[in-house]
Amino acid sequence: MSIEYLIGKYTNLVYKICYDMLRSSLDAEDTTQEVFLKLYLNIDRYISLSENEIKNVICKIALNMCKDILKSKARKLQNMIDENNIALENYMENNNIDEEIFNKQRLELIKKNLDELKEPYGSILYEYFLEEKTLDEIANKRNVNKATLKMQIHRGKKILKEKLLESGGENLL
Repeated sequence: MSIEYLIGKYTNLVYKICYDMLRSSLDAEDTTQEVFLKLYLNIDRYISLSENEIKNVICKIALNMCKDILKSKARKLQNMIDENNIALENYMENNNIDEEIFNKQRLELIKKNLDELKEPYGSILYEYFLEEKTLDEIANKRNVNKATLKMQIHRGKKILKEKLLESGGENLL
C-alpha cells in the first residue's frame, strides 16, 4: 500500500475525527495533514500491517494528535485565565473600587450643592477645593483681601455642610 492510496482513502475519515474533536475546520485540516505526515515519516513501521490495522493506526494517530491540541489549548486558556485573575487581584489590591465609587458619588453631590450656594461662596469653594487653587491665586483673581477670602471660605464651608446634611449627605462629611 502506498501513502498516496492511504491519503486518498482515509483523508475524509481523519478530517471527520479531527473536526468532531476540535470543532474547527482550520484545526481539523491542519491536523489531518499532520496525521498523514506522521504516517509518511513512519511508513516503514506500518508497511507490514493489513489495511484494517493501518486504518486503526491512522485513527489512533489522529485521536492522539487532537488530544494533544486540546490539552495545549486548555493549558493556554488556563494560563490566560490565571493571568487575568492575577491582573484583577493586583488591580483590586491597588484600587479600592468601593472607595472610588463612594468618592465619585461624594464629589458629584458636593458639586451639585456648590452650584446651589449663593455667590461668592459656591464659586470660591469650587476654585479652592475642586480646582485646588491657592488662597493667593483666588485673592488675586477676585481682587479681594486674603483675610476676606478666608472668611468667605469658612462661611461657605459652614453653609455647604448644612446643605449636605439637609440633602442626606451626612455620611459624606
